Amino acid sequence: FPLYCISLLSLLILEARSSSLNEEKEVNVLVLLPQQNSYMFSIPIVKPAVQYALETLKKNGTYLSGFSFKVDYENSECGNQALYSLVDKSMEKKPDVILGPVCEYAAAQVVRLASHWKIPVISAGALAPGFNQKNPEYSHLTRISPAYSKMGEMFLAMFQHYRWKRAFLIYDDDKLLERNCYFAIEGVHEAFSKEDFHMYVYSFEENSVDVDEIIREVRKTARIMPKDQTLTVHTFF
Repeated sequence: FPLYCISLLSLLILEARSSSLNEEKEVNVLVLLPQQNSYMFSIPIVKPAVQYALETLKKNGTYLSGFSFKVDYENSECGNQALYSLVDKSMEKKPDVILGPVCEYAAAQVVRLASHWKIPVISAGALAPGFNQKNPEYSHLTRISPAYSKMGEMFLAMFQHYRWKRAFLIYDDDKLLERNCYFAIEGVHEAFSKEDFHMYVYSFEENSVDVDEIIREVRKTARIMPKDQTLTVHTFF
C-alpha cells in the first residue's frame, strides 16, 4: 500500500505539472475511511502509509519541486457520513483526489458525486459487481483490489474444467450492515448467469443459523458417493 500511495501521488504531481508549470500547486487529498480499527482499511491503519508516501516524495526534489500536499482525513463511518464529509469539504474547496471509501454503500454515493465533479477516486474496496459499470456513474473510480467479479470468473473456470453444472451458493446476509458476503456471492452469481448453470441460492443470518436446515438444503443438490470404503461428499459450492 505505501508503494501504491507513492505512485498515486507521483501521478497527481505530473498531472498538475502539465497544467501549471510556473505556479506552485497544492494537491488536496481527501481520505474517506472508517475511524474504527475493526475495518481492514481504517484511518489509523492507512494514515501511516500515506505519510510514508509523502515523506518518500519529499526526498525526491525533482517530483516535489513547486508542489505541496494537503491531506484531510474524514471518518466515513462506512455509511452516509462519507457523502456528507465530501460535500462539506467541497463547500470550502473540492479535493483533487479522494482515497476511499472502501465500504460498498459509502463508496457508491461518493463515487457518483465525484464522477459528476470529475474527481478521481482511488479505493481498496468498492468490490461489488455494480462498480464494473463505469459509465456514467463510476467513471472516475479506480480500484486497487481484485473485484468480486474476478472471484466469480475463477470459480467459473474451475466449474468448466471439472464440467460441473450445478452450484449451491450459501452466504450470510447482514442486511443492516455492509453485506460483504452478499456482494461476494453476487460476483459468483453474475459469472455463472452467463453460462448454462443451475444455481441454488441460500442466505441466512449469522445470529440465527439453523445448521440442520442448511444441511437439508445442501443435500438436495449434493451427491454422496462411496469411494474406497469411505464416503466422499461432492458439493458444488
